[in-house]
Amino acid sequence: MERKVNWMRIALAALIATFLFTFGLLLGYITKGIISTNSVSLEESVRNDIINLETLYLLEGTFPCNSEILDITSQKLDSLGELITVLEVKKGKHSKDVLELKKLYTVLETRHFLLTNTRKENCGEDYDIFLYFYSNRQECKGEVEKSSFVLTYTRNKYDQVRVYSFDIDLNSEIISALKAEYSIQGCSGVVLNNNPLNFKIENADQIEPLL
Repeated sequence: MERKVNWMRIALAALIATFLFTFGLLLGYITKGIISTNSVSLEESVRNDIINLETLYLLEGTFPCNSEILDITSQKLDSLGELITVLEVKKGKHSKDVLELKKLYTVLETRHFLLTNTRKENCGEDYDIFLYFYSNRQECKGEVEKSSFVLTYTRNKYDQVRVYSFDIDLNSEIISALKAEYSIQGCSGVVLNNNPLNFKIENADQIEPLL
């Protein structure tokens, strides 16, 4: 028995398929545009924070041992680090724009570390200073995530703890100098109060007795 072809139904199905395909392309284009716009806004926020931090550092030089200024710069530095992390997610960790911003962030972070170290020595303030070196290489992911979690937990638990994180794969003279100074190799390395730790961080119990 010969079946009658329902050309209307076939045409409707084709029309719906074409609509869904076109809608998908349009949605992808719009989403990409939104992400791009947001990324530009984030980059502007990062650059504004960098300018603000530079000004705060000048104030710190004018008013030494002013704890309020150091607290503000610490908050701004943390905020700036979070913005760069968001940009890494949106544009990729190896994006040229992200890497350039990370170079600027590395300069500011190093200056803040030196500032905190000076305050510790000259102003009688008690800080435990961690320098955390990490790699974004795929084979390092597990080790880096574990040690990052432990250091973040420790920083949040103890008010006197400061953690400065450095991407060891970044093309930066500052990073090269720090790596050479503390003999950093492999996926990660941790320095506490200027003393390199010769073990991999697995949990907070390893480092809390050292504070």
